[in-house]
Amino acid sequence: MTGSGKTTFISKVTGRKDLKIGHNLTSCTRDIEVVETKINGQTVRFVDTPGFSDTHLSDTEVLQMIADYLAAAYKQKMKLSGIIYLHPISDNRVTHHSTKNLEMFRYLTGEKNLKNVVLATSMWDKVTEAEGTQREQELKDKFWKLLLTFGAKNVRHNGTPESAVDVAKLLLKNEPFYLQLQEEMGKHNLPLKDTKAGGKVMEHILQMKAEHQRELAEMDNLIKSSAQESKTVIEALHEEYQRQVDALQQTLQDERRMNEQDIRRLTERINALESRGGCAVM
Repeated sequence: MTGSGKTTFISKVTGRKDLKIGHNLTSCTRDIEVVETKINGQTVRFVDTPGFSDTHLSDTEVLQMIADYLAAAYKQKMKLSGIIYLHPISDNRVTHHSTKNLEMFRYLTGEKNLKNVVLATSMWDKVTEAEGTQREQELKDKFWKLLLTFGAKNVRHNGTPESAVDVAKLLLKNEPFYLQLQEEMGKHNLPLKDTKAGGKVMEHILQMKAEHQRELAEMDNLIKSSAQESKTVIEALHEEYQRQVDALQQTLQDERRMNEQDIRRLTERINALESRGGCAVM
């Protein structure tokens, strides 16, 4: 998630302060940085992605950025050695956003690849040992139980460069692999919205669209019934109505983005068939 300390971790493990891109891919967006370093003489590249539940980006935009990068990596036969999932132990409760992101993470990765995942708790300096240990146990017993059952490792990252390097070393000997999302889009040529991760986002989009439409209808009725209220009340109601309109427009934009990506991939398949002298049946 946003705010879990991903960029800070990469800064610690690499000693880099600027975090400029260290290894380019043509499809890589400016919101994904790849930072290169050496650990025990071995070249290691860390991919710093935007987080879900971002303040400025919708989950759809974040997923599409990650998917575009992974698709480019798949085309260049670039595999991953592992994934580090950071969770701030300073969070005093696991929110709905946290559980949704864990589910999204599992769909992105695929159960068979969870053995290559490290679940690292961060920000231990912000809690007492007793508080942190209790929260860590709850994570393992409840929220991370499935991931740990499939072979994910749980470690503590205490915020030092040495600790960050130790976490990274856990992944260096893994056999390189493709994420489930990469295989779905690259190997099976699925559009993003038909992948497991994309399907989860689409499900959320449809739920949010229905909720926004219901809220707008309720607000519209409230405005009509409040015609005799003071000017201040009317202005507040109209401001809230506009906020809900903006939220609906963002959701509709996310829906269009997912569907346009679907159409674009279909067009690419048709063009590929035509270039080979084949024909497409619609």
